Formats: sequence, C-alpha cells, structure tokens
Amino acid sequence: MPIEQARFGTLGIGSGGDFRIRFERELAHPLDRVWNALVDPGKLRVWMPGCVIEPHVGGRVHYDFGDEGAATGVVTGLEAPGERGLLEHTWEWPGVPDSAVLWQLTPAVAGTTLTLTHRELVAEPARDFAIGWHLILDTLERYAAGLEWEDVWDGYEEISAGYASRTVG
Repeated sequence: MPIEQARFGTLGIGSGGDFRIRFERELAHPLDRVWNALVDPGKLRVWMPGCVIEPHVGGRVHYDFGDEGAATGVVTGLEAPGERGLLEHTWEWPGVPDSAVLWQLTPAVAGTTLTLTHRELVAEPARDFAIGWHLILDTLERYAAGLEWEDVWDGYEEISAGYASRTVG
C-alpha cells in the first residue's frame, strides 16, 4: 500500500532563509500521551532504544543509530503542555554543521498536531535526515497507539524512494 503523501516531510528554505525539514502529523492521541512518549526517559527508551533526552534546559540529547552513527545535542527549550508542548534541542552530527530540532505539540480535535522542524541544515544530508525523522515519527505514532512498531523500518526502501523524488533547495 503506497504511503500517504501527507506523511512525508517537506525539505526546503524556511521563512528565516535557512534550509529545513518540516513534518506536520495529526496524531489520534491525547497531547499528554505524545508528550510523555518524548520526555519520559522510561517511555522514550522503549520506542527509541539508544535515545536519551534529559527533559530540562541544558539536558543531554543523544540519538544512537547504530552503524549509521549518532547525533548529540543539548536541550535549549522545554515547555510542558498547556496550550502546546515544546521541546527544542541542538543536533550535532559528525561532519555536518550543527543544527536545531524543534518538536511542537498542539491540541487538535482528533488528538494532537505534532510539528517537527529540523532547521539550520545544509542541503546535502537533508534527505537522509528526513528519512530518519519520517521513520522516527511513524514509530512514535505506533507506540502512542499501543501498536507494534518493530516493522516500521521495513518500509525504509519505499520511504527512501519517496524522498529521492523530492526537490531539495
């Protein structure tokens, strides 16, 4: 079954003139469930093994992608859900200029709108990062729904092909 186009992120120049990746996903889950999946270390470890996000400004961020490498960073912004939830952190990937990731959660009629923006990027690794974020968001969505997520990465080839056809720049 083909992947819905709305699930793909956009790659291009943001309103501030920097290159970015942006996803907007409508999740059929309450905001607090999605928020806790992101910032509760015990929950995060379950659906994103090897990932650490210390939920306070100045907290350590570490994404372990095994043989692909690891990204590190520092939490630079954190707002617990009220009108919205916000988690912002730096993104340091070897050989690539540092960038920033912003997770925003807002209440929606059917649950939560999750917007993820990875900004201040250079265009070259953006497709690879977009594929990774796409799969991470798919995993988060399944985890929040209480569904199995181990097969999410089986869709890598189809998702990768979807991003190969997207214009960068």
